[in-house]
Amino acid sequence: MTDLGALGEFGLIERIVARLGDAAARDILVPPGDDAAAWRNRGAVTVATTDALVEGVHWRTVVSGADAPTMSWADAGWRAIASNVSDIAAMGAMPDFALVSAVLGPSVDLEALDHLVEGMAAACREHGVRIAGGDVDRGSQTVLAVTLLGHSEGGTLLRRNMGRLDDAVAVSGHPGMSAGGLALLEAGRGTEPAHAALLQAHRRPRARVELGRAALDASVRCGIDVSDGLLQDLGHIAEASRIGIEVDIERLPLHPAATAAFGRARAIELALGGGEDYELAVTGPDERLRALSSASVPVTIVGRVVAGHPGEAWALDANGRRHLPRSAGWDHFPPVEAAP
Repeated sequence: MTDLGALGEFGLIERIVARLGDAAARDILVPPGDDAAAWRNRGAVTVATTDALVEGVHWRTVVSGADAPTMSWADAGWRAIASNVSDIAAMGAMPDFALVSAVLGPSVDLEALDHLVEGMAAACREHGVRIAGGDVDRGSQTVLAVTLLGHSEGGTLLRRNMGRLDDAVAVSGHPGMSAGGLALLEAGRGTEPAHAALLQAHRRPRARVELGRAALDASVRCGIDVSDGLLQDLGHIAEASRIGIEVDIERLPLHPAATAAFGRARAIELALGGGEDYELAVTGPDERLRALSSASVPVTIVGRVVAGHPGEAWALDANGRRHLPRSAGWDHFPPVEAAP
């Protein structure tokens, strides 16, 4: 029996789509393989995505053994909505309606359920989303599966396969903050006031819907949300666009709270491979990307598209040498190490 980790998460997705054969929707505007799917519907463009959060994998709300909780039920509800909105934002589209299927584990009582729903409602209000329906079941573990539907106002979308040679590469916000917040929680340092910004980034991320629209308005055509780690997600652009992407470590917009908590070297590692930031990474002409930055959402040019090594994204240190981070990003299906 072959372990799922032999392929990794994205190899597994490719295998599933291949085995679906003609049951996979390959003839729609954006088929499987991007942040969201899209199809034309009576002249308009519908954009759809789905994602699941699993208790014990994506968050912990109760103490389990030696593990401390990482977020409240309200935070988990917020994250379930915001992570899906981020996929819509990564297409430059507007979110509309959500369907929520919730499998409620043994740790969920009525009070926990109320907080969970309140967190979802708060995230919906923040991002302009309404919940249109769903399903509720009991199970051995809590799972929140959200399907989000949105639309593209002009029919144009940000795509992973639109990176072009000599594009600049930029990212919004401060990648690594969410991973920093989680690291602090795991280390039992989640109550210190100096760490509030990092904890908030992990527990209550905000999807960059307005930035995605602004990118399209600026004639930027390539983007992705940073959910698995900056370097890994840029690698998805590189693979889809058949280009190479070079990231300059010295340009990474590290948050002062991250460098204060971990030091510069660790903050760099978190920025490159931490994941769950739900920022946007885009490629395009330098002057267009610089115009996207604002006081509320800074956008920083961190690298460029190059001709060599198509399908790869890598980081360079101050001396121009390749820097190999301890982790390039998150994979739900890592290889299982062979027994000694």
